[in-house]
Amino acid sequence: MIPRLADLLSLTLRDPRRGFRAVLSLGIPLPARTAGLLLMSVASTVVSHLGFLMLPATDDPIAQFLTASPFRTALVQWLLLSVTAWLIYRVGRARGGTGSLPDALLLVVWLQVPMLGVQVIQLLAFAMVQPLAGLISMAGLVLFLWLLTSFIAELHGFASRGAVLAGILITSFAVGVVLVIVLSLLIGPEAATNV
Repeated sequence: MIPRLADLLSLTLRDPRRGFRAVLSLGIPLPARTAGLLLMSVASTVVSHLGFLMLPATDDPIAQFLTASPFRTALVQWLLLSVTAWLIYRVGRARGGTGSLPDALLLVVWLQVPMLGVQVIQLLAFAMVQPLAGLISMAGLVLFLWLLTSFIAELHGFASRGAVLAGILITSFAVGVVLVIVLSLLIGPEAATNV
């Protein structure tokens, strides 16, 4: 199982579309996909809270809300991943894609595997060589966008990764605007602008 996972991860990093196609071909049942989403949320929360311990206290209400409880952080992480899967499915289908919601869910889960590795590496770098952590963060963002773009193109059968990337950026901006508006109504405009 572990060697197979390592092979899939290696293939994914070398050729993201082929890697994700191989993951889809495994026929992973829906309960395992939903469990994977929960597992990735918990794992990311553990790494995040280890990182929070290294940071100084902040007056940012959003940061305080997220760092106050690991259970709250895990819930927010799970909600964000779930909404991401739904958006990947709905926006892709609206643009003529053929992917399904269960496969979009698997996409999000598999995407978290290499990104969790980046998160761990960044945490270790922050603990030992802080300037290096910033470089790893930027490299992680590039990797995230490359993998996400490739996965979505494969999921929905899109040929152009550039068009997919443009769709990701536009959708992210729209979601960000909606999020700021909602947070402004819930916790006040000053806190919402910190998002």
